[in-house]
Amino acid sequence: MNSRPFKHLVALSVITLSGFTVQSVCAGDFEDGVALYEQQEFTEAAKSFQSAANKGNADAQFNLGLMYLNGEGIEQDYQKARALFQQSAEQNNVRAQVNLARMYAKAKGVAPDYKTAVIWFTKAAELGYADAQYSLGVLYVNGQGAPLNYTKARELFELAAEQNNASAQYQLGLMYFKGKGLRIDLTEAYKWLTLAGDYDDAVLYRDYVAKKMSKDQIAEAQALADDWKPKDGAKK
Repeated sequence: MNSRPFKHLVALSVITLSGFTVQSVCAGDFEDGVALYEQQEFTEAAKSFQSAANKGNADAQFNLGLMYLNGEGIEQDYQKARALFQQSAEQNNVRAQVNLARMYAKAKGVAPDYKTAVIWFTKAAELGYADAQYSLGVLYVNGQGAPLNYTKARELFELAAEQNNASAQYQLGLMYFKGKGLRIDLTEAYKWLTLAGDYDDAVLYRDYVAKKMSKDQIAEAQALADDWKPKDGAKK
């Protein structure tokens, strides 16, 4: 059992795609694309998004990138997806920034490039996006694309965890349990692992932590978890 805790801090999460953008400052082709996509007319939706993307619509570029990534209505093409995410990300589309970073981190259509992944995760993290904060924290834990830095990772996990990001809550709980970048604190470990719910092995590790705690400590940690509330404006 001793070899298992903290094992989930060694791998970046697989690409998980943010949902489609359904509203944009630009109407016309973009809105047509959204309507067609919702009707599962994927080929026609892609054509509408392409038209809007050609006019510089960042949301359309992002949505079309997702369609190329998934092969919806068009042939799957990681390189085209990456190029579209890049165009959208450069216009500060936070979801495009996150997906672009993940493509570099997971070598989807590009050579693995953790330094570039760090750049784009950082941009999205600075915009308050919880998934980016979490993913960037993982890279700092692993020393991928940036020097290994448990303190920086913990700070990022805290930012994401405060937005009710279960992945970050789980990792933060493990960090408190193992004393990575901070002092061991079983009460905080139990609290964050409780808040992570049934994410991954959170329940298993919470119960493991509990075996090292007194009843009073467990009661205190549970009370902290019960009283905890996420920060407003969470951007998962």
